[in-house]
Amino acid sequence: MVGIFVQGHDVTENVLAARRQKSMIDELNHRVKNTLATVQSIAIQTARSHRDPSTFAQAFQARILALSHTHDLLTRTHWEGADLRAILEHETEAFGPTRFHLNGPAVALEPATALSLGMIFHELATNAGKYGALSTPHGRVLVDWGVADQTAPKLKLSWRELDGPKVTPPDTRGFGSRLIERNIRHDLAGEIDLVYGKDGLIAELMVPLDRTPAL
Repeated sequence: MVGIFVQGHDVTENVLAARRQKSMIDELNHRVKNTLATVQSIAIQTARSHRDPSTFAQAFQARILALSHTHDLLTRTHWEGADLRAILEHETEAFGPTRFHLNGPAVALEPATALSLGMIFHELATNAGKYGALSTPHGRVLVDWGVADQTAPKLKLSWRELDGPKVTPPDTRGFGSRLIERNIRHDLAGEIDLVYGKDGLIAELMVPLDRTPAL
């Protein structure tokens, strides 16, 4: 009598695990490439506007730290997204809690949107500290935001500087203003309006929150 023994092995879990691992590696590679491209762009543009090595190093380090802050927030959620208020608090904490007044609901941001807005808020805060409301002892910044159009949600945010020196449009656009406009219009497909008022800069921006293409 001849017996045949057949041993089966369920490979479904192994296959799914392998697919998940490949997907995670592909996503990580994509993020690393995007981050390196962003760092390269920051380095080139900062070098163009800072001929002095010491000022270049300071400005470049500050912008990389801003990028790192948002990365930290995203890592806490396993890159599922970040909260708008948390990003604003990160980018403005160096000026102290009394100089900024943040008012708006909880808004969950996709990773790409969070990274771009983090850089934008850093540039706005840096500019306010050098030339705007935060360059004076009593200047302050009001940041108000909300979500409009629930069917195609858009973030509407107002950055308003008060009790600062009178500001005028710059003769030439620096890297900070170019970065802000590029991030809003190109990376986020949004809109921004900069008003140079007697009390300080006003930045009104609108950014779509859902970048998923329609089927």
